[in-house]
Amino acid sequence: MNDALRYAVYSASMALVLAGNAGLLRLSRLGSALRVLGFVVLLLLLREWYLETFPAILLVTSVVTGCLVTLYTAGYSIRKYGTGTLQPLVDFFTLSIALVFTSRYLIELVALWLIAEILGFFVVVYDAIVGANPRAWPAGLRYLVVSMVPADLSLLVLLALAGLRASLSVPIPALELDLGSPVVAVVVMLGFMAKAAVAPLHFWLPDAHSIAPSPGSAILSGLMVKMGIYGLVRLMLLGTLNASAAVLLCLVFGSLTAIYGGLQALVQSDIKRILAYSTVSHTSAMALLLGLYALSGSEEFLVAATVYAVAHAIYKASLFMDSGVIELLAHTRSLERLGYVSRVLPSETLSALVSVLSLVGAPPTLGFLSKLAVFVSLAGHIAASWVYLAATLVVVFEVALSVGYSVRYLLAHVGSPVYRYEELDPSSGRLTPYVLTLSASSLALAYYAAGSGALAPLADLMPQVLPLLGLFGALFGVVGWITYTMLKHGRRDEAWLGGARP
Repeated sequence: MNDALRYAVYSASMALVLAGNAGLLRLSRLGSALRVLGFVVLLLLLREWYLETFPAILLVTSVVTGCLVTLYTAGYSIRKYGTGTLQPLVDFFTLSIALVFTSRYLIELVALWLIAEILGFFVVVYDAIVGANPRAWPAGLRYLVVSMVPADLSLLVLLALAGLRASLSVPIPALELDLGSPVVAVVVMLGFMAKAAVAPLHFWLPDAHSIAPSPGSAILSGLMVKMGIYGLVRLMLLGTLNASAAVLLCLVFGSLTAIYGGLQALVQSDIKRILAYSTVSHTSAMALLLGLYALSGSEEFLVAATVYAVAHAIYKASLFMDSGVIELLAHTRSLERLGYVSRVLPSETLSALVSVLSLVGAPPTLGFLSKLAVFVSLAGHIAASWVYLAATLVVVFEVALSVGYSVRYLLAHVGSPVYRYEELDPSSGRLTPYVLTLSASSLALAYYAAGSGALAPLADLMPQVLPLLGLFGALFGVVGWITYTMLKHGRRDEAWLGGARP
């Protein structure tokens, strides 16, 4: 694909998203259709794709997530803030991240990366701007200093190594960058690890993701942290990165933060902070896999990290959207004041359950395939070194922690409330179809990934996995229907919540 056609696709996408945010169109069905079309147009870049598989997959993930988040944001913004000004901010934030993954030249990557970061800052501090929560300013400042500055330093180092001419004319995969120096490798990697919220520069994420509006949190956690993972993958694919530095940083800090994030998520009472610390844990596990890829050179670890990144983007964006519905419904995010959501919005509880099952790796979700890819890749190398055994133990512990905090999150839906909150807003359930569609997409993507050859290094297992996915899919549908029926009947119990249904 030539650059002129690529820029034409960029322009068409931005024009459609802008038109969908113009004036009265912003809250109309036509405006929603234009914005969705603006994201879908980006899929034209997949024809004669000019980059590797990883950015192509991230683009598709961005489009799927962006389409549903833009539809969700319209209703969320009006219900929470009484204004639609959040809509264009979230839309162009999502669009800028998608364009980062499609950059062909380094100068494009740097420019679009900076735009995405600046828009991300305004997303984080949006509540402070509109006067809803002044605590957003410190969270935004921490985001700037700890996430944005280190990543920008990494990009500037890469620009200096490439030179202006190569940055403008040589495709990123063909760049010849001297990253053999341990010092240079550490500096560049730490910047991208900061963006992915991997230690030692991980502490910006919990406040930023929990304070931002829920649609912004969905994009921050689902897509923006993947920019850091994308940066790490890009460095490793260049083939000139100091291998010792890459292995040491990814294995040590990835392992530590994967466990730390899970432990922190386990003790939070704010449902958005549970999800935020969960993101720290998961992105660190991806960094750990990339460290094993740098150590072994086996593509199995890169494939596992790729599927993990996509699965995480889908279920985490869906769960942050779910947390927004809960907040609009109950005007609180505290577990101690929740536990009755299933009695008011059973469909919303079903969507949360699907996403949580994907998070813990239950079949037939995409999260199951990601866990399968991770453990198969680890099992094939355990005999080679104790490092792989240690990494396996870390991943097992991380998965066990994820089960624990996932159950805690679900208590917001099906727990036993000790606080009776009678000022509920069931109209927030109008956002449920977008949340449920995004969470259910993990099922469709699982079948697509298994049948399309996306898991090439695991192709030998696919003849056995596909029938199992079919069987589990049928069982999943039956169990989902039974669960929804039970939750729906729970609404007839009028003895709860002060003796009256909302």
